[in-house]
Amino acid sequence: MYKLIIISLCLLSLGSCNDEVASQFSPKPSALGRLNQIEIISDDEVWEGPTGDTIRYYFGSSYPIMPTPEPIFDMRQFSPSDLASEPLRKELRTYVVVADLQDDESSTTKMIRKDLGEERFMNLKTGKGYSSTIGREKWARNQLLVYIMGNGKANVHKAIRENFPTIAKKINEHDEDQLVASIYSVRRTNPGIERKVKEMYGLDMAIPGDFRLAVEDNGQKQLWLRRDDNKGAILNIMMHSVDYGDQSQFDTENIKNSLNALSKQYVKTNTPGSIMVINDEDLPVYDYGYEIDGQYTRELRGVWEMTEDFMAGPFVAYAINLKESNKILYVYAFIYGPGLMKRNLIQQLDHIVKTLKVDSAS
Repeated sequence: MYKLIIISLCLLSLGSCNDEVASQFSPKPSALGRLNQIEIISDDEVWEGPTGDTIRYYFGSSYPIMPTPEPIFDMRQFSPSDLASEPLRKELRTYVVVADLQDDESSTTKMIRKDLGEERFMNLKTGKGYSSTIGREKWARNQLLVYIMGNGKANVHKAIRENFPTIAKKINEHDEDQLVASIYSVRRTNPGIERKVKEMYGLDMAIPGDFRLAVEDNGQKQLWLRRDDNKGAILNIMMHSVDYGDQSQFDTENIKNSLNALSKQYVKTNTPGSIMVINDEDLPVYDYGYEIDGQYTRELRGVWEMTEDFMAGPFVAYAINLKESNKILYVYAFIYGPGLMKRNLIQQLDHIVKTLKVDSAS
């Protein structure tokens, strides 16, 4: 009898749980959303004021580099009450939650306080005045939440400004699986082209199954891989290797000259004398140094154009020091897609090139 009373009390206690607590025991749906799409959760007055301008300045700034501006991230804003009124808005992939902790009546501040717990919330509020942190799978599986908070607007702006590079990297990492799925959606890879890359350069590279071989020149160690998609975009990867001479081959100007010579050889239009060149007069060329699979790499980003035609597009290019073979590999990845958004496409090309690995058996 005593055990029966205890069980009944426990059931009564569980029955009194609110819907939010009870939902923790229900299966979570899979999160939905597009690549590079983020949902900003904030009070409407925060989004419509100076803090919203700061969010848009960083998260919506131009992706480097496009012929016409495209944002780093696509954004939509919801208030906590918007989420409550439309449950499907809680099943999206990536959220950035922004709140001024000085406003105790803010619904977003209350949400952060509940999500982080009282002790952690107070530690953040009484610390240096601003912070950011990460949460996952609050409402759905494979869901990322980035919390940005500060005591007062100035501190919120400081949190956004100082933490944006790390936050952007976290979002890109979260999008990685979706990016890979968009690249290899038709067939996993193209074994025939992969063999050509290995034979010519001693490299393994995951070439998507819908790329075809446009040019193969074994004598000059040149390949041109191409994909024409059903929306009208043409994705290109040109590869060319030369003997390593000295470090000056990695100077930006020398890389540009090598890329211009490669494209001039193959890329033609119907207009006599029209050649493909890197345009570094109207827009800058960004360059970076790092490693791909342990090989020193110089990366260039910018815009190409045809000299006598109204044709242009973004490119990302690489000069890679292949130490084992004492070669430099130039990889020129570029897009032609008039009227199309190209940010996601250039990210696809960038990912493909960075699958490169030196074949130690070659």
